Amino acid sequence: MKRKMRTYTIGLILSLIIFPLSIFAQTNDKYDKEEISVVYQFLDRLIDGERFRKLNKNANDTLIIYFNPTLQSRLEKNPLFDRDYKTNELIKKLEDNRLAKRVIDTVQIKSLQGIKILFESEPDFNKSKYLSDKVIGTLNISRVSFNKEMTVGYFYYSVYCGEDCGWGDLIKIKKKSGVWEITKYLSSWVS
Repeated sequence: MKRKMRTYTIGLILSLIIFPLSIFAQTNDKYDKEEISVVYQFLDRLIDGERFRKLNKNANDTLIIYFNPTLQSRLEKNPLFDRDYKTNELIKKLEDNRLAKRVIDTVQIKSLQGIKILFESEPDFNKSKYLSDKVIGTLNISRVSFNKEMTVGYFYYSVYCGEDCGWGDLIKIKKKSGVWEITKYLSSWVS
């Protein structure tokens, strides 16, 4: 009887440990998939791909963007973020570093029309490869801070395309009919 009770107790304890962990893993997996979906959906728009394709002197040349595959967990320090957003919990998750950095699965990011994406965690701007007129620049994106229902999110991105050349935004997105839309640019910078 004691042996059955011990087996039952061990089984119950393991169930109480494993079940919550499996739910947590599913939640993270869903979060990660939604995050990569947002990144891919807006990638061309963030780097202004349409404009760069038009500026490309030789349409047969493929342009290049260096993309840091580590989604940053913290917003860049910017005085624009000190304004009206202190009470916004989703933005605070980004500001307070409550979302850990994560390296995204780059296999899920496909190249864009006429633009090749090269993944590089720490670009070395002293290398001559960045001097090519085919290189657009580098792209960094923060983690996406979603609400519990995963229908609203915020993220920050920046593109650097040379000395005194770049732009970035803190963006609010909303999911409508299964598709993410940018609903608001909360703060922007351009150089």
